[in-house]
Amino acid sequence: MSEISVQLDRYRDRPSPLEVGSANPFRLASVVTDAASPQEIEAFASSGELRELWASCRSARLFADVDYGQWGLVLLDPESSRNRTASEIAQRPADLKADDVVIGEFLGDQELLVWAPSEDGRRRLLVALPLDARADWWQAGEGIAEFLAKYFDANGEKFWERSEECG
Repeated sequence: MSEISVQLDRYRDRPSPLEVGSANPFRLASVVTDAASPQEIEAFASSGELRELWASCRSARLFADVDYGQWGLVLLDPESSRNRTASEIAQRPADLKADDVVIGEFLGDQELLVWAPSEDGRRRLLVALPLDARADWWQAGEGIAEFLAKYFDANGEKFWERSEECG
């Protein structure tokens, strides 16, 4: 079992809404689908981590606000990821590289989760800000499994915004 699968299972094991807390005013829950088909994975996944992600789930809603839809992360299915990536590259060619892949959208704002395989180290997974240049995007981790673990441990909070090593 891949490390990405292990991390996604943590979300699957806690599907019911979290109680409203002082840090977050929303009731949050996660839904993780079954794997994408081998044909989808083959057609849309270029890197090993993307293959692992989509072999573990086709899409997911992580720590999504169950009442208002104003919080959480949607991990895109392969085709939606391809379409969103193409759209973003067309709209922001100076910010997205040819091998970047938009793998997620944050609910309630316009931030995107971008797999950036040509970046080094901590910048392999980026949170793209809608109005900021790539140099100002948040560093969210070296890999998808690491990101999923930290996001889970933070109960869906934007850990990258409060970490000196990520910003």
